[in-house]
Amino acid sequence: MTDAARILDGKALAQAHRARIAERASVLRSAGRPARLDAILCGATDNAARQYAESQARTCAELGIDHKLHELPATASQAEIAAKVVELNDDPTAGAIMVHMPLPEGVDAFAIQALIDQDKDVEGVNPANIGNIVYGRSSLAPCTALAVIKMVEHTGMELRGRTAVVVGASNHVGKPIAVLLMRQDATVVSCNKWTPDLPQLTARADILVSAAGVPGLISREMVKPGAVVIDVGVNRVRTVEGAMKTVGDCDFEPLRAPGGASWITPVPGGVGPMTVAMLLLNVVEAAERTAARRRRE
Repeated sequence: MTDAARILDGKALAQAHRARIAERASVLRSAGRPARLDAILCGATDNAARQYAESQARTCAELGIDHKLHELPATASQAEIAAKVVELNDDPTAGAIMVHMPLPEGVDAFAIQALIDQDKDVEGVNPANIGNIVYGRSSLAPCTALAVIKMVEHTGMELRGRTAVVVGASNHVGKPIAVLLMRQDATVVSCNKWTPDLPQLTARADILVSAAGVPGLISREMVKPGAVVIDVGVNRVRTVEGAMKTVGDCDFEPLRAPGGASWITPVPGGVGPMTVAMLLLNVVEAAERTAARRRRE
């Protein structure tokens, strides 16, 4: 029987990455080309989005990254939001762009994201960047997918030749995770909560990533002993006492017990903090690429 699973502490791992990001940001600032994140926020009434924007600004300040928030009204139209994105695309001082969700009702988020300059798209949401990931070209990867890969690498498991099962196939999480695993020469099975033989598939996985958004979907019986389990699910559930709590897709305690996983991420405190760190890594990466391009010009 294997030992109890080791916890992949996303907060601690993110902090280590943040220290390296701060070093790179300092080099850029010393060279007169500071990294900057330009974020668009529509409507001040969405508390979750505003809190994220404010937290993002604080974190950028801690790491030496400039942050500029562009606020539009909750009634902003498709054309108004698109115009702001195009304005930032054309602004040479704006090296990294993101658009906070949700957008106002009736606005096509896909069309807005597709407008972001692919060299400034630090969330990896422009279809061009998604395509670059598939073709294996250097690109800015979606932050959650990049976080998952970094966490698997932290375990020391060799990805080449391993079987990886990804549960969930959303455009910005599940699919990019599967492709990034393929690029590491893993054998990848992409499935979802409706897959009929899901327990049999997950039980074969050396690396199991669940991004289905279904609390308790992955039980201990569905996991191969010694597997690395990355829980991307973020679900709000009510406890027997009536309080609300955040849980993942995996039945955490049984999976971390001896004979279960070898490594497992908690929820919260796992993939979430690493996703934020990967966004800022992409900001610095975009700034470095811009600086290198300008030196060549």
